[in-house]
Amino acid sequence: MNPLRLEQISIFDVEPTEAVTIAEGLGVPMISLWTTGGIEGARPVTAASKGAVLERLRSSPVVVDTAEAFLLGADVREAEASIALAAELGARAIVAVNLSVEADRAAGLLAELCALAQRYELLVSLEPVYMGVTHSPADGLSLVKEAGAPNAGLTVDLLHVYRSGTSLSELARLDPGVISSVQICDGPPSVAADAAIEEGMHSRMVPGTGSFDAAGFLRAIPPAVALGMEVPMRALRERGVSARERTRMVVEATRALQEEDAPERRE
Repeated sequence: MNPLRLEQISIFDVEPTEAVTIAEGLGVPMISLWTTGGIEGARPVTAASKGAVLERLRSSPVVVDTAEAFLLGADVREAEASIALAAELGARAIVAVNLSVEADRAAGLLAELCALAQRYELLVSLEPVYMGVTHSPADGLSLVKEAGAPNAGLTVDLLHVYRSGTSLSELARLDPGVISSVQICDGPPSVAADAAIEEGMHSRMVPGTGSFDAAGFLRAIPPAVALGMEVPMRALRERGVSARERTRMVVEATRALQEEDAPERRE
């Protein structure tokens, strides 16, 4: 059964230390923290706040699994402080995204990022996002292969699998050794093009409550890879539903799907 990870973007309304506390209280063993800013509402760990975060982590069984989010196209040297911070927090990997760099340049930039991350013993997990240039798992796999870095892999997010038109059978055929991380959520059958960013960053649905085949997704992914719960729900937040309660809803729904899937995986 895939171990669970709480994605910080789901609860940007609380500080990183509180995110650790919420994960611990709900029995979630891993968390993803942001060490970069630049998006609406982000509360990244910074040089000023890292002391408090490290202190909270030392007293918790929760570990940092991934650090986000590193955009291809930015000066790699400018990313080093954020990469070093990810390593200091104990992260296994950093997550990279290619929104705007064409394929002929993206492989070289990914290779450069991987080389820098390797100095800190970190993996680079490339996340294809359907509104970006590298928008599908197939695109991501091609880019990772072209970069040729031994510490490169893929983050596969169900939102971007579904919206890019990738079938679950295609996903299941990917080399499981390339998939270093996965993320689950749910959503409506479609969204308007001008609502894509809103959905991705702020308005997702609890797994199992929308049109995505979340149960099928669990059957298609490697069974031991970390399963991130990336479900920001701005509407509930604005109605006063606490970060802990929103997280509880997502955790319980995800565990229920895992339990439903478990007998099929054992057969």
